[in-house]
Amino acid sequence: MTAPRPPAVPGSIRLHHVGIVVRDADAAMETYRRTVGLEPVAIEEFHGIARVAFLRAGDALLELIEPLTDDTPWAVALRERGEGVHHLAFEVEDLRGAVQALAAAGVRVADAKPARAPGNVLSIHLDPEATGGTVIELVQQIVT
Repeated sequence: MTAPRPPAVPGSIRLHHVGIVVRDADAAMETYRRTVGLEPVAIEEFHGIARVAFLRAGDALLELIEPLTDDTPWAVALRERGEGVHHLAFEVEDLRGAVQALAAAGVRVADAKPARAPGNVLSIHLDPEATGGTVIELVQQIVT
């Protein structure tokens, strides 16, 4: 029996949010409110390319993403697969350290460097080829 391999990302990690691409954020918020009682905790327009609503779901969030332009990965996903789960986001304590650890473990990162994302976080995406096809985002809360 071999010992379990340590994770590539050091420190604590938790599910931060599930990103769901939608055609209409208001209609989706109403659906989640009516069906499972979730209420929005924040709504923002992100750089003119998406309208994003966050709903609290226990210790994690649902991120409803309504693309506002046709040239974003969210718009492409909506066209190709329709509404539904787009990505899983995990919060880490030290995003830059996580990226360095992933590179050392041979895990490819899709983004050149961390960038601000909706919800006041720094964000980076792992290469889906390195994660079995699942889009995984790592986030670190921006302290203001």
